[in-house]
Amino acid sequence: MFKHALTHEVAYGGLLQERRRALHARIIEALEALAGDRLTEQVERLAHHALRGEVWDKALAYCRQAGEKALTRSAHHEAVASFEQALQALAHLSESGDIRIQAVDLRLAWGEALTPLGEYGRCLALLGEAETLARGLEDRARLGRVLSWMALVRWITGDPEGALAASRQALDLAIAFGERAGQVEATHRLGLAYSTIGDFGRAVELFRRNVEAADEPSSTRSINVRLLSQAYLARTLGVLGNFAEGRRHGEEALRLATPEGRGATPILVLGFLSQLYLAQGDLEQTRRMCDQGLALSQASGNRNMLPIFVAGLGYATALQGRHAEGCALLEQAISEVISTGALLHYASQVAWLSEGCRLAGRGEAAWQHARQALDCARQHKDRGHEVLALHQLGVVHAYADPPDAEQARALAEELGMRPLVAHCHRGLGTLYATIGQREQARAGLAAAIDLYRAMDMTFWLPQTEAALAQVEG
Repeated sequence: MFKHALTHEVAYGGLLQERRRALHARIIEALEALAGDRLTEQVERLAHHALRGEVWDKALAYCRQAGEKALTRSAHHEAVASFEQALQALAHLSESGDIRIQAVDLRLAWGEALTPLGEYGRCLALLGEAETLARGLEDRARLGRVLSWMALVRWITGDPEGALAASRQALDLAIAFGERAGQVEATHRLGLAYSTIGDFGRAVELFRRNVEAADEPSSTRSINVRLLSQAYLARTLGVLGNFAEGRRHGEEALRLATPEGRGATPILVLGFLSQLYLAQGDLEQTRRMCDQGLALSQASGNRNMLPIFVAGLGYATALQGRHAEGCALLEQAISEVISTGALLHYASQVAWLSEGCRLAGRGEAAWQHARQALDCARQHKDRGHEVLALHQLGVVHAYADPPDAEQARALAEELGMRPLVAHCHRGLGTLYATIGQREQARAGLAAAIDLYRAMDMTFWLPQTEAALAQVEG
């Protein structure tokens, strides 16, 4: 009756609490009757009145539906608020098997909404509660889903061993129950964990398995996971130097993921593809992917890939000669990583910052960042980024006693990381030229040139050829 908000609140405040509850309950009944088969359009209002009317069973149902509706349009903050309210409503209901099942499902949904917001610590706490509940229910199917999501968050937060353990358990459970969607998801997360510990061959095998299963009947969620497997397959092939195949997979995943440009999948695909382009030295394509991904991330409030996009832009900018601007962007990305706890990205970005500082003539800072990157990679058993950090320490050798520069090359060869092998040869060639060992310098630079040409890494060719010409001159 009262149109003005303040008058409305004053009138509302004059009602007794019991009267308020009764009115809200009647409003729910009226809305349900009016909405008919279009109830979804009113679910947020229904959730509001169910909570205020303390109609807890309906509050649970409508708050959960409101959260799921918000998730479909990437309104993550709204989804978090709705799922939190659903759990509050659930606490008022008598405990039963069904209520405990809903408690697991709500925590899973809440965690899914928290992840894009970068609230990984809170997400892991909820998943820990969900795991305890699922084990208590002896609900192995739900336990598998909880462990699969837990594997992803542990991977993001720099715990590859925890991610491996959780994803293996999730995959075993999905296979035991014949859940194809669960198998696809757990296989993807197992591949992510293997890629971090440097077992790129096994990671490629798992990602291919998901990509090749794409013709099987699937849910939308399974299709999205397969696209992410294809995009991360592209990124992993880039780490191994198979750029042509990697680009084919990455560009196809992007084409399939962005017909509407909504949801997290296009953002993630853009992030993985940008890493492939950056590894090959295609800086213009890197910038294009990062600009698009950054715009989508900011529009949706998704923080998952922000560090990758900002750091990619920063490193590309530094390599293009704008060192101060590049370092500032890299520092911004690292601050985001520290803020969210997404330590998966930390070592590589600090190594890139080291290179940016070196190019800017800030030798001491370059050394400190390279050392920091190595310590972080070893602490988190991130072997791929350990190679990158070792290589970077070799590059800044003039500012401190480096580890054996050959160690980086040997580890890169062991892991099959051909682009880093090429960079290591170039670094060793440059080092030998500096100390007057011309034959070793010539061999290192020539090996780098051969690898750069074979992998079409043309960005680094001119400077390496110029260095070889100087040695031979």
